[in-house]
Amino acid sequence: MRDDGREPFFPSIVSLYAMKFIRIFLNKFYCTYRKDILMRSMSFSLLVLCLLLTGSSAQAYESENVRQLQMMSDGFAEIAAEVKPGVVAIATEGTVTTDARNPFKGSPLEEYFGAPEGRRERPREGQGSGVIIDFRGEQYVVTNNHVIRNADDIRVQLSDARFFDAEVVGRDSLSDIAVLKIDAKDLPSVELGDSDGLREGEWVLAIGNPMGLAHSVTTGIVSAVGRGRFSGEYGSFVQTDAAINPGNSGGALVNLRGELIGVNTAIFSRSGGNIGIGFAIPVNLVKHVVGQLVEFGEVRRGLLGVFIGDLDPLVAEAMGLDNTQGAVIERVMKGKAAYKGGVKADDIVVEIDSYPIRDSTELRSRIGRTAPGVEIELVVLRDGKKKKLNVVLEELTEDALAENSSRQQEDESQGPLGVNVQELTNQLAKQLGYEDDYGVLVSRVKSGSEAARRGLRRGMLIQAINRMKVESVEDFADVLEEIEPGTAFMMRIKARGRTRLVGMRMPMD
Repeated sequence: MRDDGREPFFPSIVSLYAMKFIRIFLNKFYCTYRKDILMRSMSFSLLVLCLLLTGSSAQAYESENVRQLQMMSDGFAEIAAEVKPGVVAIATEGTVTTDARNPFKGSPLEEYFGAPEGRRERPREGQGSGVIIDFRGEQYVVTNNHVIRNADDIRVQLSDARFFDAEVVGRDSLSDIAVLKIDAKDLPSVELGDSDGLREGEWVLAIGNPMGLAHSVTTGIVSAVGRGRFSGEYGSFVQTDAAINPGNSGGALVNLRGELIGVNTAIFSRSGGNIGIGFAIPVNLVKHVVGQLVEFGEVRRGLLGVFIGDLDPLVAEAMGLDNTQGAVIERVMKGKAAYKGGVKADDIVVEIDSYPIRDSTELRSRIGRTAPGVEIELVVLRDGKKKKLNVVLEELTEDALAENSSRQQEDESQGPLGVNVQELTNQLAKQLGYEDDYGVLVSRVKSGSEAARRGLRRGMLIQAINRMKVESVEDFADVLEEIEPGTAFMMRIKARGRTRLVGMRMPMD
């Protein structure tokens, strides 16, 4: 036994040479003198010696495996012990307003079981997690915005069981980040890491308060990076298979160096419990949002002024591309930053300021993390060639966001006619045989609507309304807006190579 407690390496080396000697001996001598009892005895003795030596080597190997596992276990325990004091429990109290409806209204039982209708307020309690961080010489508690949403009172419980009332420094619904401040000094904090360098397969620990069970620790790996966010939120997710459950929201996702690399925020589950698919906000996005909230009380984001999507593999093949890296510009908003900078529909953004863009999620995240007024350099693919464009970002104000949302809803809503339309991109034009045409493409028709009754179907091309040329979704909306309810009008429709006029009547309000 060595001084360090490990088995010596010598037996394993001896066993290898012994086995080699036995094989040579048996091949050359045993077959020739197989009837000789002495040779049999020698062979047996050598075989026993080899087995003994091999057994000693196996024991040493097994011992080494156990020691490696123990070292990993000790490492997880050390990380958990270091990080747990910097993770807090958050309890909230508030009121929610609900509509009180009479379930018997309109029935013969209403007279006997009627109840007053109207809006009622009821108390609501919530719980979640938070992470203490040091930022610019001050200590803050970072959590999810949805944890403290609609809360009148917020209380933070530290790992030493102390309670503090929390003040909201700022919150941001788009990133789902909120920053709190408590009246306490010299708090244990979690060191901030770098999420841009995360790799799939890295070990991580999730620490929080699931189901009210304070300072629970789970382990797993980074399943994916750059996952698209939900509900149109800005930024991206880190996906992990570390167990995340209700109450974990706002807690810490740390690497094996004990550094914060994400704030746990959501799970994918049909049952409400963990199924190995959890999501965390990358810490680099958290840093940006926290900095904005601390300095301005709000997050100031850049606005490019485009509608974007991911590059379809078939479209990439048709364009002669060997991959689907990049974000497709589906539409450029007139008068916005991209329009002024020369960006066009069907451009594929592959770089921003020399940073490669993999998909629409990454493009949206990069723009959202860039301050308004900053000039960025876009590298786009246009007609198979790379082109550099300089664009000065505008500010994503509430008005701009509302305009963007209304335009998107306009594209997706069916309107009074019950028809959805979309831009005719070059790729769609090639696929549908409209290469030399203009107009807007019918993407959906509501059953029983005016458009359905007049024969409009998905895939048709609307080229004009009342002899006014329609070349974009904006044109389509603007022309229809001028038509009074109850008024008859006509559309020029193209389908299957044939153009025809379709008469319609604008439905009454």
